[in-house]
Amino acid sequence: MFSKKTTLLTALPVLSVALYIHVFGLNIPLWDQWSFVSCLMLADARQLTLEFLLKLHNEHRPFFPRLIWLGLATLTDYNVKAELWANLAVVIGAFIFFIRRATRIWREIQINVPVFSIPLLSLLLFNLGHRESWLMGFTFQYFLGVAGVVIGFFLLTDRTYKSFVLAMALGVIANFSMVNGVLFWALGLPILLLTEPPRTRIVKAALWIAVSAASLWLFFSGWHSSSQINLPYLFSHPFEWMLWILNFLGAPIFAFWYIAWVFGGLSLFFLGAIIFQAIKSGQWKVMLPYIAIMIFILITALSISLGRMEFGLRQSTVSRYLTMSAWYWASLLTLLPFVQFKRLRINWVYLLLTASLTVLTFAGGWVGYVRLYSRIFPAYQSVVSGESISEKDLAQIHFDPAIAGPQIEFLSENGLSAWGE
Repeated sequence: MFSKKTTLLTALPVLSVALYIHVFGLNIPLWDQWSFVSCLMLADARQLTLEFLLKLHNEHRPFFPRLIWLGLATLTDYNVKAELWANLAVVIGAFIFFIRRATRIWREIQINVPVFSIPLLSLLLFNLGHRESWLMGFTFQYFLGVAGVVIGFFLLTDRTYKSFVLAMALGVIANFSMVNGVLFWALGLPILLLTEPPRTRIVKAALWIAVSAASLWLFFSGWHSSSQINLPYLFSHPFEWMLWILNFLGAPIFAFWYIAWVFGGLSLFFLGAIIFQAIKSGQWKVMLPYIAIMIFILITALSISLGRMEFGLRQSTVSRYLTMSAWYWASLLTLLPFVQFKRLRINWVYLLLTASLTVLTFAGGWVGYVRLYSRIFPAYQSVVSGESISEKDLAQIHFDPAIAGPQIEFLSENGLSAWGE
């Protein structure tokens, strides 16, 4: 399974992302990232508080991402590209962990897995279709949160107290990285109850409920949503709502809003076949982490649709969402060999997925160059040339140019980010 050819094919998507970050990643804050500059300003004035670190950003409380960003900013004079490399590092770590668990379950279930399964998973998770996530540092909160959820679900099945404590710690990290991290507690409890031996089940369940209650209480204290949910619109457009969710699920394979729903529907068919086979064979317990990951993404798709559907079907395939939804397909593809499809038929499916992901990585890389790099570069070029950023160029990188003045002045005076190059 890990021949030289397999290793090379697995490494290629990772290297393509690394090269993309190196060439097109720019050392200048972009959009939501400017809110972190306020954090740096408070830290410099020795006025940074725990309350500010726990402050809401949209619906999220990115406490742990802010701590890591502060550390990176201190070490690199706030070189934004360090955050992009941190994004890649987190996915590599989660991917290695995921592959080790996948090879374990393949051995346990004793199934024949196509030799290209691991390279296909690599192409899925390290795909340039996730262009926004690779070129914007603030998406670290999604990378870190999802990694915590994915790894945490697996650790819960290890039945050791060390893994149990680590899983709870990862739950807190996920909870205070992204808002949908709160789902980890609800989905983790059934895994614990179904896999833990009777003699330790009650103790661990009690600890789990106590820690989750404390984490959720702290998270939801003073919490409010920045999105407006228009239930009459949702219920009056049921077909569009269904397409929106199917698009969200299918986007990691082909992120075009008029096609993604086909792959979303295909994924639900595969999910149903996997669950049916798991129950029929009695091997469902070893699949629980994968099923939990897929349910996590399904609920995430539903929750995002509540506040974003009115923006249209294009919004369902936004590239930063792929940071999360790609793990839905990673879990699906790991379990897919378990279902007894006809060999020829399933090979055509793998070929289709490989072709779609290949097209997506080339198209996504190009779109990222046109819509992100080309829009950001003029502002970056002005800064490194010692010139002032024009209003037009500033509007391309800042969410509110009216408040950018003091932030730019702070970065310039302290030689941070592009102002220090």
